[in-house]
Amino acid sequence: MAGESKAQLQDRWTYLYKEYLPALAKARDESQPIWPVFLDHCFARIVLDNAVGVDKPWTEVLRSPAYKHMSEEQLGIAIELAEKIAKGSANLVDLDEHSLQLRGKQSKKRKATGSTSNSADAIARQPAKKSKNNSTDPTVSSYFLPVSSPRGNGKAEISKVESQETKVKAEEDLDMSVQVKRIQGSDLTAFKKKILTMLTEIPRGRWSTYGAMSDYLNDKHSKTCARAVGSAIKNNPFAPEVPCHRILAADRTIGGFKCGGWGESGKFAHEKHQLLKDEGVKFDSSMKVKGSPFRNFSV
Repeated sequence: MAGESKAQLQDRWTYLYKEYLPALAKARDESQPIWPVFLDHCFARIVLDNAVGVDKPWTEVLRSPAYKHMSEEQLGIAIELAEKIAKGSANLVDLDEHSLQLRGKQSKKRKATGSTSNSADAIARQPAKKSKNNSTDPTVSSYFLPVSSPRGNGKAEISKVESQETKVKAEEDLDMSVQVKRIQGSDLTAFKKKILTMLTEIPRGRWSTYGAMSDYLNDKHSKTCARAVGSAIKNNPFAPEVPCHRILAADRTIGGFKCGGWGESGKFAHEKHQLLKDEGVKFDSSMKVKGSPFRNFSV
């Protein structure tokens, strides 16, 4: 996180707990075997209690709202833990349990298994009931069991694909928010900043053209042309993170890339092809991209 301002760290932390982690939880992403929470304020509680409070609730350490009163060091620690949760290198259930313990609240695991010997004895005397997840152990809540599906279940496969797509989109959204901060914090001209920021809006697997970008600018901002857009994209200092490779010629051919010449004979044409193919862009037999250009810019 070196080089990021406090404002950038605040934006990054806010995005992680408000959007990124809830999106992964709702998609039941495989990075966590169990997602015990789904709401943004729950993720904030868990991360801040563990990263900032440590041995006490974060509210005893910081004033609310936390993001405004955290130091850069605290923001960095919170971001690091949130990213570990997203990657699966930190167990969310354990972190949640620690947070609840700090706040004097009953453990969700204790609720699931029964916290007293009397309740355990009572459960033991009851006939075992088959739960929704086919477990015959009545002492374990289905809430704390990994979601499993029988093999060959088409819906399960679709859900898995959707989960991966959600994760990829969330990761790209997070990355692009960082790239926008880099662009806006640079010493580039206002016009070039606008053009490069527009590039960050083109989703993975989509493409646009110099003309589509200039059409948008002509409609929403000042008059310009495709050639001016191309000149602004040229020598993109943030490539490939800021994806200038997603801009193609009007005839759906590869266009230019890295100042290496135009079209298929360009020095870096193969590299541009590969970047686009890796992102899911399809080409026809004449090496023209399929589909229509992205035009939903909002800068």
